[in-house]
Amino acid sequence: MNRITMRLSILAWLLGSAGTLAQPPGPAIDVRLPWQLDPAVLAGQGLSDVPPVPKEVLLSGESRPRRAVLHLGNDIVVVVYEEQPVKLALRGKGMPYNEFVHVLAGTLVLTDESGHAHEYHVGDFLVIPQGFTGTWETRGTFRELVVITREAWDATH
Repeated sequence: MNRITMRLSILAWLLGSAGTLAQPPGPAIDVRLPWQLDPAVLAGQGLSDVPPVPKEVLLSGESRPRRAVLHLGNDIVVVVYEEQPVKLALRGKGMPYNEFVHVLAGTLVLTDESGHAHEYHVGDFLVIPQGFTGTWETRGTFRELVVITREAWDATH
């Protein structure tokens, strides 16, 4: 197999393995092509209400989450998630999955079991590892862009 044929084969495999897209209103998007995340959704427009966090996890505040699923692929899920000021307890097995986060609004304070607070602000990127235990506190209206595996999404949603 020559280099061109090999590259075309790899490209065809990559394009063929694309997932499905939770498509925004408007014309259909070819999921085999790159696409830009909708700035309006990243700014909190068009998010849908979802059930609040369980009361046994809520330490303070009133949970009123909203979200928009931007991509529901075979391997990853991309979501914009928003929550009001709350403090949550991550106990037992802790965080149920690895979560990549880009902070879009507000502040997130993760306090580990030893009491060390890790504070994240608009523009920060972080990974919350599976099994993290401690508290999750949002200050102000907190909005995040989240990427998790499809397997984790299916197991928890």
